[in-house]
Amino acid sequence: MDPFLVSDAWAELSCDYSLTVGEAPEHNIKQLALSELLNAEPRRAYMDWLMNHIGAPNKSVAASMLVKRIASLLVAPVLGAMTYYNKGIGITLEHSRLFHKEASISGTPFPFMALTEVMVTAPDPLNRAAWRAEVIQQLFGESLTPIIKLAAAEGPVSMAILWENVMARIAPIYGDDQDHDDELSRRLREDFLYIAKEAPGERFGMRKNPFASFAEIRDGCWLTGRSKRLTCCLYYQMAPEYCSKCPKL
Repeated sequence: MDPFLVSDAWAELSCDYSLTVGEAPEHNIKQLALSELLNAEPRRAYMDWLMNHIGAPNKSVAASMLVKRIASLLVAPVLGAMTYYNKGIGITLEHSRLFHKEASISGTPFPFMALTEVMVTAPDPLNRAAWRAEVIQQLFGESLTPIIKLAAAEGPVSMAILWENVMARIAPIYGDDQDHDDELSRRLREDFLYIAKEAPGERFGMRKNPFASFAEIRDGCWLTGRSKRLTCCLYYQMAPEYCSKCPKL
């Protein structure tokens, strides 16, 4: 196992995002590899089950909640490792497993994530930008974008909603206002600018950068997220409240 995966830094990061490296716990009520979501029959079966399990009124809401949860479980820690620790967490869909615990034990009906196989990379000090581009393409273009597209069709739900759901989980990583050393502060700025503006759509498996609409400029500086969402994630349809950034408020 790569030394980073047994480091205190990774232990803290994976704990923060409820991410497991290794097999999913034996005592769970449901599990499936993300690769199964690429196939129509298991995807529909899981979406029907998830809709009922989380109390969503329809599959549009279930699809939105699923993408938001995957962004929290997988996208956030992978990007956190990239920016804070200069480590690339290479994942494949067949080795990324969603699993559900009993809600009475875990406190949530939503899934957790286990990575049964991980490849760790590090940048060439002379060409970090090329490495960063590869991390983004592997995470999105090769892995998550196909799931996002199929979830949008399965719902059906707007792709804009799903991509803004992902941005909602990315923004807190880069909006951290703690004091950092100069090098980390620079990486935070540069990585967010690349993800939200500079990276071409091809890196995401899209025609254009899907995050470009969801960051805003204020006083000539890019912020890490809008004060109000442009789209509604539909959470209000399954809960007696709206998200704090909901445009419907």
